[in-house]
Amino acid sequence: MARDDTHQGGIADRMILRGAFSTALGFVIRLGARFLFLFVAGRLFGAARFGAYSIAVAVLEACVALTGLSLKKTLFQLLDRNVEARATGSDRPDFHVVLDAVLLVLTASAAVAALIMGAAALIPPSTLAGSTARALFWIAPMIAGQALADILFAATRWTHVVKYEVVGRSIVEPYSLLAGTVAAYLLGYERTGLIIGYWVGNIMLNGYALYAIRRCFPHFALRSYRPGRRLITLLRELLPNTGTDVINGVFTRLDLYLVGIFLGNHWAGIYGMAQQLRTPLRHARQSFDSLLVPMVARTLSVSGQARTVTALATAARLILSVQTAFLVAFVAVGGQLLELFGAGFSAGYLALILLTVAEAVQGTFGLGDFLFVYLRPKSGLLIMLASFIVCVAAAISFTPRFGVAGAAGAVLLATMVQAALRRLVLRAQLGVRAPLAPLWPPLLAGAAALTVALAMHRGLNTGFGMATVLAFVATAAVYGGVLFASLRLTGQKLAISGFAAG
Repeated sequence: MARDDTHQGGIADRMILRGAFSTALGFVIRLGARFLFLFVAGRLFGAARFGAYSIAVAVLEACVALTGLSLKKTLFQLLDRNVEARATGSDRPDFHVVLDAVLLVLTASAAVAALIMGAAALIPPSTLAGSTARALFWIAPMIAGQALADILFAATRWTHVVKYEVVGRSIVEPYSLLAGTVAAYLLGYERTGLIIGYWVGNIMLNGYALYAIRRCFPHFALRSYRPGRRLITLLRELLPNTGTDVINGVFTRLDLYLVGIFLGNHWAGIYGMAQQLRTPLRHARQSFDSLLVPMVARTLSVSGQARTVTALATAARLILSVQTAFLVAFVAVGGQLLELFGAGFSAGYLALILLTVAEAVQGTFGLGDFLFVYLRPKSGLLIMLASFIVCVAAAISFTPRFGVAGAAGAVLLATMVQAALRRLVLRAQLGVRAPLAPLWPPLLAGAAALTVALAMHRGLNTGFGMATVLAFVATAAVYGGVLFASLRLTGQKLAISGFAAG
């Protein structure tokens, strides 16, 4: 039995390693598209229009958290359950489970999109800026597109095929968005060019997702599909996790909403640019999610909570290592990088640093949410609700007084409260405590590199010249050197390990 467990663990580790290489390549490609898009958006459309676009996208993403019904994570469990049911005599095709998810998501998305479009059309300009209302109205139909793509790619991941999501999210969507935006601007659509680009990217993404789902599920068996009352039962089952996702969706974007309300579209654009530079850290974490979600579900069922927590700690070490690298780079050259996208964007430098720290905290300690999803969904909801209340109170207090840095500070405070509560509840309710030893190598490397980054940042001007490049190279060299030295001294590796294969 022990030999079999070791063999299965080795299979899981190799699967994660293969997926990690694919994901890392996709991440690098997507990062290039992200910077190109930000350059185009900042230079061609300016801070105010980019601010309206950023607010509209933030609203859309929060709505997707609602209309997605947490199925991006729980679909794996539903499909595994269907496989187990077939062993006891059920003959229901796996794709029918995916169809259940698609029907629920599209119905919810259509209803929410209609509400958003109606509100954007009826709210007076004195309450909501005309450019923001216009962006909200035209981007709302894409709620269905984003939610549908999430479900389809989750289904392909369940079949152990990661490449489709990597190609879709890293190549098809971002480069279609970039091409659509540039084409719209050249055709004279200066007011709506960013929204047109978003439509192009989303339509191309869903076309590719449909191709991917056909390759992974060759037998649709559509003629025998009947929705039935199970959709209502499934909806009720999904509500706790959906509530958590909704609060998290609003929580992670509340700061931008309040910046727009208190400071206007111009500052929303500056803050939105800082958020967009921070976004690669979130994508890095989300790319690991696509690998970890099915592994966590299977390790919990096969090996229990203690082994799952230990395995998640190795994932946390790798995620923190990646995100800390971004942090030290932003401290060294973040102001110069922001100014590269347009004059005045460097005013968001401090906000960028605070947002990056918050994302690193969430990316590392947020892995505990997987346990709540599968074991204690109501507890996860309460933790998210508590941190949301902290974020609202802090953002309303800090933003008018400290500007965009105050909004980012509120996010950091709420994220730290959430991490502390998560750790306490995991110990109290599940009797597990995530080990902290795997986090020391990236933390030590980050401390050393931050010392260098702060020293070199003081000698830089706002221009992006050779001194900026040298500061980045020196900071990266120190971080990489100390990280690998710390790993060697402690006998650790960056690889994710300990998960059960399924």
